Amino acid sequence: MDMEDMSVQMVAADTAAEVAAEVAAADPTNRHPKKSSQTCIPCRVRKVRCDGRRDVCQNCERLGFTCSFQDAASPNQDSESITNFTLPRRRVRLACANCHSRKARCSGETPKCARCQAQGIECVYKPTKRSGVINSATYQTHQGATDSEELESVSSEPPEKRIMTSKDSQGSHHGPQGPDQHGFEPNGLTAPTGSNREPFVFPDEALIQRTFSNFFRQIHHVPIFSFLHRASLMQRYHAGMMDKALLLALVGITTLMMDMGPGTREYGARCIDECQNMVLQDLENPSTIKIQALVLIMKHRMMSRKFTTAFMLAATATRFAYALRLNYENPNLCFLARESRRRLMWALLTIDSGINGGCSDFTLMPSESMHIQLPCTERNFEFDLPQVTEYLRPVPTRPFPDDVGSLALHVRLLWMRSRVLYCTKNVLGMPEAELVQLPELVKVLSDELAGFNDHLPSSFKFSESNLQLRAYSPRLCVYIMIHVWWRQCYCDLYRMFLVGLKEALPQSGLNRLDPQFVSYCVRQCYEHALAMADIFKLVLALDGGLPITDIDLPGCAYQCARIIYFAYQSNPAEVALSSNQVHEFGTRCLTIAKSMEHIPAGAAIVSCHDPEHFTTLY
Repeated sequence: MDMEDMSVQMVAADTAAEVAAEVAAADPTNRHPKKSSQTCIPCRVRKVRCDGRRDVCQNCERLGFTCSFQDAASPNQDSESITNFTLPRRRVRLACANCHSRKARCSGETPKCARCQAQGIECVYKPTKRSGVINSATYQTHQGATDSEELESVSSEPPEKRIMTSKDSQGSHHGPQGPDQHGFEPNGLTAPTGSNREPFVFPDEALIQRTFSNFFRQIHHVPIFSFLHRASLMQRYHAGMMDKALLLALVGITTLMMDMGPGTREYGARCIDECQNMVLQDLENPSTIKIQALVLIMKHRMMSRKFTTAFMLAATATRFAYALRLNYENPNLCFLARESRRRLMWALLTIDSGINGGCSDFTLMPSESMHIQLPCTERNFEFDLPQVTEYLRPVPTRPFPDDVGSLALHVRLLWMRSRVLYCTKNVLGMPEAELVQLPELVKVLSDELAGFNDHLPSSFKFSESNLQLRAYSPRLCVYIMIHVWWRQCYCDLYRMFLVGLKEALPQSGLNRLDPQFVSYCVRQCYEHALAMADIFKLVLALDGGLPITDIDLPGCAYQCARIIYFAYQSNPAEVALSSNQVHEFGTRCLTIAKSMEHIPAGAAIVSCHDPEHFTTLY
């Protein structure tokens, strides 16, 4: 055998040995046992330490992941399968602003997390991308801006459920879907407001700014609208946290009460319709913001002569208020929040007393359920200056303090009027045999009204000088209404003795009473109606003109003219008024009523000032 043959045999032998070794290695029976992995696949992907506990490790048990291991029982598991493994996405609980700033653990509960509840501090959740885009530089709000809008709209609902405006790059505010999405349906589709109507378009920035300016300059002084705090509301709007329903309600009520250009009044009515739909579609989440929007909606409906809608919405708003316990003081809130809630509740009580008209069956908010203080002064509310005020009940027997608020006097007087209306309604339903108690009831209510006027501070008593001092003040409206309502309360009390008037007792019932008492009541009714007409004369002579008021002022003017015309026709000798004087009084009342002629309810009152119309009412 030569050297070449020997080299060929050696190469063949080496190749055969290598092949045999590879075959043996590939045989599972010849493989050494593989050590089981002590790290599960989820922990390996997350790159965290695993305790190696079989079935499910501690990490996967805590996080709710599916725990699996790569071991000898799964020889085909390779690195590619681990790379393709994806962890389930978990929704991270959102921390409130206070816990986030202090790097503290937040329980994520609403309306307040456990930490904020224990420390009695405000709990606010920062809106997410779903609820609106907010500039982080303008997110922080000052401590005084913790009114009911923030506490209820931001705190009581999770961020993903809130409906807010958002700002675009130019600073303009839009709905949650931005400037190109005008519908308000949850699925993002355009929502038409009627069968043949155009899709609703969210108000543009120019109209919104005009609304804010006109509302707080011309309308906010009306007592029923005074629950909104301007600084807090504007700060929330510029931060992109303005509630959309409330914004639409503001546009609607402002365009109704003021002339803001062609077509704005009709557009404001559509804003009210959209706002009402939004509130009614979310009845399961009551909030103070929704109640504020409902108050504005109800006033718009009443001024538009849609009284049935307002009547039904009043029940919804009252249920919301009771569910949120707004009729009780909440010491855990700051002063600004408590005062805003109080004013909102008194506005609801005012609406309820006007709707029920003295009928107990229709009463939603009896005064006994109001366990909150009366409103503070406007200055203290505006500048967040805490003030302790009285409660509504009982009837005060001492002079009002000098720092009493005009809104508190207005609320107390309307409560006294509701008691007068309850009395007159019950008297009309009394058996005639029980009318002997009527003089005593009338005396009690008359003395309360007289005591109210006697207890007024000198600056609140009615005089021409006090009226002139308020000619250019935003307090002029409530000052006028306090004294007009005071006269109207007497007219409501005594008109049941005007024989022939619809609200009067039958002649057979009056015959059971002392004739001198009946004559005194008739004379008092006429005198207070004439005194109210004198107030109108001074108001019309003001340099600044008549301010924007509620529909109540034209209503009182109508009742005043009605009583004067009735007195002149039924007993001209006792009234001692000439036809020219009666015409002059009627013209004053008509001029007052025409101040609200641009709204449907005001126009209806103006149409009733025709003397021929008064003759058909008796």
